[in-house]
Amino acid sequence: MNTKALFIFTLLLICGIVKSSAQFGITPNQLIARKYAIGDKYRYKLTLKEFHDGKLALISISVCELKVVTDEKGVPYDEVRWQSKKTTRGHTIVDDTDNALLVKPYRISLDSRGSVNLPKIEIWQMTEPIEDFNTFFIAVGSMFPGMDELTNKGDSLTMGFPIVADFSNGVSILKGQDAFFMRFKVEEITDVNFVLKTSFLPPAKQGFAYLTTDMNAQVVPGTFNNFQMVAPAGNELYDVQYGREYFTITNTIRKSDGKIVKGEMFNQLNTQLMTNCDKEYKNPSSVRPYSERRILTLELL
Repeated sequence: MNTKALFIFTLLLICGIVKSSAQFGITPNQLIARKYAIGDKYRYKLTLKEFHDGKLALISISVCELKVVTDEKGVPYDEVRWQSKKTTRGHTIVDDTDNALLVKPYRISLDSRGSVNLPKIEIWQMTEPIEDFNTFFIAVGSMFPGMDELTNKGDSLTMGFPIVADFSNGVSILKGQDAFFMRFKVEEITDVNFVLKTSFLPPAKQGFAYLTTDMNAQVVPGTFNNFQMVAPAGNELYDVQYGREYFTITNTIRKSDGKIVKGEMFNQLNTQLMTNCDKEYKNPSSVRPYSERRILTLELL
């Protein structure tokens, strides 16, 4: 069962609140500041390997093209157009390229005057690559205060507030929330690249209202549940999951232009899975532990 068509992580709250670092007087980190060249075109390949209960469940490869444009105020943005998506499950290959091409172009920017807003998900089959791709850009941290102080190997910064994200898409995910706090750490600095590790970790207290009282029971002892999701199971029944999620992203950023040249994401989810619940998310036909591990690579082509 594919629990998230994220990231794994949508960061809708970030995108809704941190729309522009400039409006909060945030100073960009000049070591990784994005330097845009209008008209520049380049592509990324996003590869996902997903394991369910320790077994490889799928491999998905998506490609998008970015073109640097400006808005009416002259702020530079990357205009994102998805070009392809193929998913392999065992011996079956599903080509979702037609759906990838249906995604309307949208814009994201690491400029201090821009934003990394998540577009409205209208093609649900593309939820995962769109959300995952945005998350790599969020992990650069250009919209957060204090990032300009990360100038040496080993420097770190922890955000002093939790982030609650909604990753519902209205079709395969009817309800979905996760909550994290973020930590940034400089892993390496060379003449060419800046390597930044961003951790999304469970908060020290309950991050949102649980859908049922069952969710108060900690799936991982000592850690508040920070993930809950409802998916349709057919015949007015629902599969419900809750538990602990965390993930890390390591971005290698080219200092000359601020582009991500490679990104690696590790995502771990441990939940209780309740299948075929009624409309009140009770009376499941089964309850069992479930784990999901997602490993993603973002490559500049």
